[in-house]
Amino acid sequence: MTAAAQEPRTAVVTGGGTGIGRSVAALLAADGYRVAVLGRRREVLEQVARDTGAVVVAADLSRPEEVTRAAAEVVDALGAVDALVLNAGSAQRGPQDTLEQVAAHWLTTMAQNLLPAVLLEHALRPHLRRPGGRVVAVTSAAARAVGGEVAYAASKAALNRWVVTLAGELGPDGITVNALSPGFVPDTGLYDGPVDPARIEQAGRRIAVGRVGTPDDIADAVRWLVSPGAAFVSGTVVEVDGGRRV
Repeated sequence: MTAAAQEPRTAVVTGGGTGIGRSVAALLAADGYRVAVLGRRREVLEQVARDTGAVVVAADLSRPEEVTRAAAEVVDALGAVDALVLNAGSAQRGPQDTLEQVAAHWLTTMAQNLLPAVLLEHALRPHLRRPGGRVVAVTSAAARAVGGEVAYAASKAALNRWVVTLAGELGPDGITVNALSPGFVPDTGLYDGPVDPARIEQAGRRIAVGRVGTPDDIADAVRWLVSPGAAFVSGTVVEVDGGRRV
């Protein structure tokens, strides 16, 4: 076996400081990947780094100049990127009584959920492993559900559609691109503090497996999508929701 073949695989995880991103980073690091975690809050990223040995890159990935810097830091630290996990996102709340407020809400939501994935993938595209690279965008079951916060749902639906086109663009280079659509996972940064246990119990009764999801459930699905075993899966949305009954 050559020295190059012995090198550990590499992974970049956005939104890697909390929730699903943190679980993905920890699982891939435990599997032997060299991991870089990206996000806006350096302090939570550094805690992940202490636990996993990950490289920390703090940046606002909705800003092109910061994406350029972040991508350069990633490439300097990791070299070629085997797995790009685009998990960064946020659900906005606030008044929408005026047109100005509505515009601000939608623009902010798209900037936080859609732009970071599109910009970072574009910046790192020349450095994705060819062949064998993997791109996974973490979207949401909200994209296909009725109700909920519509701007957030629309931003995640846009990511699902973007994945289809990107898979066609990168497929000839041996790179797969997929969306991973989690169901209800209360232990994330999407909610304002802890979720009411009564809401969690009620939600669990509407799921086939009888419980809500955890960040580790989603991380395990990411682990599969970035593995060699998922080489024939591309351009699709993989739903990880426990089998919703309604």
